[in-house]
Amino acid sequence: MFLRATIGKKDGKEDRYFGVVENKRVAAGQVVQRHVLYLGEIKRQAGAGVA
Repeated sequence: MFLRATIGKKDGKEDRYFGVVENKRVAAGQVVQRHVLYLGEIKRQAGAGVA
């Protein structure tokens, strides 16, 4: 599983949407990606940091 960021443009500005994706190997060795969880848009705040 991994976190996937998707960038979309709306009204001239970029928005970032996040979701959790799972890789699964199926018959014939192909890999299928499945959207497990949609986290939505996470906005950055000015001056906010990770403590």
